[in-house]
Amino acid sequence: MSDLLGLLETAFFRSGLRLGIVALGTGWALRLVVGRYRPPLPIFGLFLAVVTVASLYLTEQPLGPLVPALVLIVGAVFIARLLKAPRWVLPLVAFPGAIWLASAAPDTQFLWVRILIAALIPLGGFLIGEFERRHDRLGLGVIFFTLAVLGMFAAVPDTEQALIIGSAAVVLTLLAWPKVAASVGAEGAYAAVAVFLWITAEGGGSRPPSIFGSAACLGYLLLEPLIVRLRPRAAELLSRVRRNWLGAVLASIPQFLLVIVCSRIAARFSIMLPAVLIVLAGYALAMGAAFYAVARVPEPERVVPSPY
Repeated sequence: MSDLLGLLETAFFRSGLRLGIVALGTGWALRLVVGRYRPPLPIFGLFLAVVTVASLYLTEQPLGPLVPALVLIVGAVFIARLLKAPRWVLPLVAFPGAIWLASAAPDTQFLWVRILIAALIPLGGFLIGEFERRHDRLGLGVIFFTLAVLGMFAAVPDTEQALIIGSAAVVLTLLAWPKVAASVGAEGAYAAVAVFLWITAEGGGSRPPSIFGSAACLGYLLLEPLIVRLRPRAAELLSRVRRNWLGAVLASIPQFLLVIVCSRIAARFSIMLPAVLIVLAGYALAMGAAFYAVARVPEPERVVPSPY
């Protein structure tokens, strides 16, 4: 407990908290300007990335090409959307920036870490975007991502930089809970995943399985679009949740449990094989639970038109 309190007194926590509060106020001000009945503002991911990078700079942490790579990723996705490109084009245009970021990732010893970063930034950004197309009005993209960040903080052995993004994410979650004012956003999804993985590589370098476990904390943000692709009726599960603060909490329980498995069990190993097996088992159980829940949802009644 004393160690945790000591972390809360560090410049890392204070920097992320203060800038997060500024971003929170800015986000709610923007919400008031555009009006309460508009769709959620797609700002959480961008705000989280900006606050995290600014806090890293203020605490004199090495940034390398993090800023220009983020600009390349966000700019490419924005231009593709501006040109009304198909959704599947977005991860392709984000890939060059992801490779640039992966090539300079803080962990220099393991090639698989670089491959993971280069692959998961475009894939994760795309899948989060697909997730949010269905559930942004519940704020679940924001809540699930914050749970992933907290899982990363619990997983990595070096927590200084994780404390920055963790404190910022918790504060910015108030943009989506208990009232929903913001979503992760299309460009923000790629930016948030990029910053998340950069800090994961930095914090987990001394225990490589924690990098894999932390990345797996994205959990249902990655799995739900795949489940819906395999079982389209799975999209109905979260749509049945009430659109209020309690409904968002209940809908977040599966993500919370998956984060616990990845961060507190898989990430604690010192060798890769058991960590990978536990993550795969956790993901398989999560998908199995979703398929079971879909099977329990009654089929909608078909109205047969009268011949008369």
